[in-house]
Amino acid sequence: MSLPLEDRLPEFPWDVLAPYSRRASEHPDGLVDVSVGTPVDATPAIVQQALIAAADAPGYPTTAGTPGLREACAGWMKRRLGVTVPPSAVLPSIGSKELVANLPTVLG
Repeated sequence: MSLPLEDRLPEFPWDVLAPYSRRASEHPDGLVDVSVGTPVDATPAIVQQALIAAADAPGYPTTAGTPGLREACAGWMKRRLGVTVPPSAVLPSIGSKELVANLPTVLG
């Protein structure tokens, strides 16, 4: 018998930080803000340059994404998750709900 899906999924990265967040919040002066989704660092120049370049290229990307995006995603999965995925198997999506809703059309 296989494990339920929720037992097969990896731990959500932000959940790993929860104990550290609780510990930091105990400091009387609020020493560290470990809020999730609250960026405080400057935007890297390379990101700013990519955003500037994208501003001059209006429109939507192809459904499959650009080759560079698919290669970057495959590289991230190799580094972060230790899995080898060919870029041709990567399908970018706006979010998980959109992906799940569109799976029947992709899987037939």
